[in-house]
Amino acid sequence: MSDRDEELRGLDAVLQELRHARHGLYGPLVRERFLGGLPAGVTPTGYRVLRFVEASTPPPPTVSDIAALLLSDRARAVRVVDRLAAAGLVTRVRDTVDRRIRRVALTDTGRRHVAVAAARRTRLLGEAIADWPDEDLARLTDYLERLNASVARHLPVSGDR
Repeated sequence: MSDRDEELRGLDAVLQELRHARHGLYGPLVRERFLGGLPAGVTPTGYRVLRFVEASTPPPPTVSDIAALLLSDRARAVRVVDRLAAAGLVTRVRDTVDRRIRRVALTDTGRRHVAVAAARRTRLLGEAIADWPDEDLARLTDYLERLNASVARHLPVSGDR
């Protein structure tokens, strides 16, 4: 195994820990703290869908787009969207070009709740790295932006090429 392979395994492990560890940035303890600003019953999956809908507009995503995000079938995506709609956070709207297509859009209430949760997430991130020098934060941000750009460039979703 080459040194680069070893470094890549280390990067993957760090990203997994960041994503899934109990105390990771998106781990269960942190999620509890920032999801507190959302209506009762909004799960981490629901929050993920809200963020996806927010980032996807315009045009808003379809339920099939949401199923692809969740790596699940359309039926599960419909259930998640139904719960979010019942909470008044999203609404289904007709596509402006093809009226047969229904899209999922944030309501004003949904936008406000996502903004509150995002502010909490930012505050928690700030608490987590409060002892970091500004230069380190800037460097990390640059590296993560570069990683995102590389992933988008080298690993496009099907149909993007």
